[in-house]
Amino acid sequence: MNELTLPLLVEIGCEEIPARFLGDAEKQFGDRLLVALMNSRLLEPESSHQQWGPRPVTPQLTVLETRSQVFRLNQQTYSTPRRLVAYFPSLLARQPHLEEQVMGPAVKVAFDAAGKPTRAAESFAAKNGVKIEDLLQVEMPKGLYIAAKRTTPGRVAADVLADLLPEVIKSIGFPKSMTWESSGVRFARPIRWILALLGEGKDARPIRFELAGVISGNYTLGHRGSGSEAIPVESFADYAQNLRRHFVEFDPESRRQAVRSEVNIVLEPWQDAVADADLEEWVVNSTEWVAGLRGAFDPRYLDLPREILVTVMRDHQKYFAVEDREGKLQPNFVTLLNRDREATGVIRAGHERVLKARFSDAEFFWNADQKVPLARRLADGWLERVTYQAKLGSEGSYAAKISRMKAIARHICAELEGQARLTSKQQSHVLRAVELSKCDLTTQMVQEFTELQGVVGGLYAHAQGEPEEVAQAIYDHYKPVNVEDSCPRSVVGAVVSLADKLDAVISGFSVGLEPTGSSDPFGLRRAGNGIVKIAVEATPGIDVLRLVEVVFNMGLSLPPAADPLGNIAGFLRERTEHYLQAVAALRYDTVRAVAKSSKGWSPPSEALRRGKALESIRDTEDFVALAAAAKRTRNILTKSAGPASERGGTGRVDESALQAPEERDLHEAYKQAREILSACEAQSDYIAAFRELAGLRAPVDSFFDRVLVMDLDPVVRTNRLALLAYLDTLVFTRFADLSEIESG
Repeated sequence: MNELTLPLLVEIGCEEIPARFLGDAEKQFGDRLLVALMNSRLLEPESSHQQWGPRPVTPQLTVLETRSQVFRLNQQTYSTPRRLVAYFPSLLARQPHLEEQVMGPAVKVAFDAAGKPTRAAESFAAKNGVKIEDLLQVEMPKGLYIAAKRTTPGRVAADVLADLLPEVIKSIGFPKSMTWESSGVRFARPIRWILALLGEGKDARPIRFELAGVISGNYTLGHRGSGSEAIPVESFADYAQNLRRHFVEFDPESRRQAVRSEVNIVLEPWQDAVADADLEEWVVNSTEWVAGLRGAFDPRYLDLPREILVTVMRDHQKYFAVEDREGKLQPNFVTLLNRDREATGVIRAGHERVLKARFSDAEFFWNADQKVPLARRLADGWLERVTYQAKLGSEGSYAAKISRMKAIARHICAELEGQARLTSKQQSHVLRAVELSKCDLTTQMVQEFTELQGVVGGLYAHAQGEPEEVAQAIYDHYKPVNVEDSCPRSVVGAVVSLADKLDAVISGFSVGLEPTGSSDPFGLRRAGNGIVKIAVEATPGIDVLRLVEVVFNMGLSLPPAADPLGNIAGFLRERTEHYLQAVAALRYDTVRAVAKSSKGWSPPSEALRRGKALESIRDTEDFVALAAAAKRTRNILTKSAGPASERGGTGRVDESALQAPEERDLHEAYKQAREILSACEAQSDYIAAFRELAGLRAPVDSFFDRVLVMDLDPVVRTNRLALLAYLDTLVFTRFADLSEIESG
């Protein structure tokens, strides 16, 4: 380590931060501290070419500049529920002097015609502490201006950090925060200690400041259950060793490996924990030390459906379910203790007792719910008493929602039957599944385990003798819950899900609940993503835009809204573009070109096919040149063509008025291509279509090289503009708006 640099270790010790906040809080702490240190000139520039001065007044480093330093500086961040940690191995012991060039008024304002300084020059010099004769003259785009060089002496790092660290800590944001003492500092949980150490060994010094009633120091605390007092810290190595000695693994990735290791240790060789990345993440962010414990439960509970057992263990108890190598659930569970191992068996017995009570409740709910089948709940009007959305007024119950879903589902079924993708028997299954899809909301099981809605309905429908396709569709009808989730397993389930999500979007927009910014209280973005994913992957060929128009023409009883159809169309187009870019991994300008084409964005499955075809050919030399010609054509038509009357006449090309051989060649090439493109479109062969378009490069280039579009003769000019309009409408924008493709 350079003698002019020192390591910095900062730890914010607090009450337990919720697991869902921890990862982001650790990242914020590291990022904000890094930016603050860079802006405070305490981190060395990357090279001799990057110096601290001269710089503008109040220099601010961009995020890009900051991130370029991260790996070189070897910044390290860590976290546990009780601490956020940042370590920088190398900080400057003192800030470099900062040389700034401060711009003043124009020279002609600062000096009169005789060259004598004016009051403006004198005031500027006095303000910046320099003499008149030391003022500089700097050439700027608008002329000569005076400037002053100002040097700010560097401060020692400890003094800078004493001012900087409290502000960085206070700047960390949380979804929910609290105050607990009179200073008003907000944090996720009360701060109890702050370790701020600059240097190491005998040269280590605490950085002193006060925040939220806590005075920073050079100590940390071990695990809450270790009974440790304050632990003095002299270096990062000392810090790491002492914490692990006191049962704190401060590195989340080390805890993750410990979780996996402990699960394997406590299980039998023929057993595996049911994979659950979300649960693993929760355990990592909820513990400081990890010890595995395997428990057991009465095998009779295995008679309950697997989904219910796993949900009880995972969502309510944070246990890993256990299965054998064939995937059969076992009467065991694994929990991870936030402590050292326990040998007496008391903790195991406690966990087993709690889980038994939970399973007993689930068993009771299952048996009680079977006494009133889903079909009877529907017939007896139970759903009329369950509110879906209060703003819908008389249409706000789940019974009304079911009625709307049936109307939507009938139309989808008719369209799919017309495509020979759905039978009349499957249509009856769709309508039955729609009727029963929300009945499980009235069951005791769902009221206790709300995350199982839909799943419970499918399980109950199966147990109550409904057709398997109906039960499966109910089970799946909330899918996909995000763009990574899978679609329903059958076309019946896909139709039920599509009807549900379309109703959610249409109802939400009708009462003004459309998403705005980051706010989406009705979950409509999730529903919109699901609509597009189903339309692409489960029911390809479904024209979502036309479906929405049909639904509006059904005369459903919904509250009026300002242009709901236009708003919904724009929303679903946005969701389609999101799918094409985020899921299908198409380039953003490809997506924009496809969406703005004459064929538009719907059906989404066709938009995807055109996008993939465009991606396969867009980087070829001929296609790049053609895209440039499309841009040129668009510019001529929109900017250079003059009044609308001049752009077209009848809008038709008069072949007898075509004079130059290049324009006749282009018109002939256009006519031939038009026929081929129509054949390609009929077969949805978009790769062949784009190849045909690329073949137009030569006549298009010749036309632009040798023909003056804006001829002085109005007849010739109008005819040439009409030819370009033909190309723009029927070639350049037919399958994709080629003017949107960016070069390079």
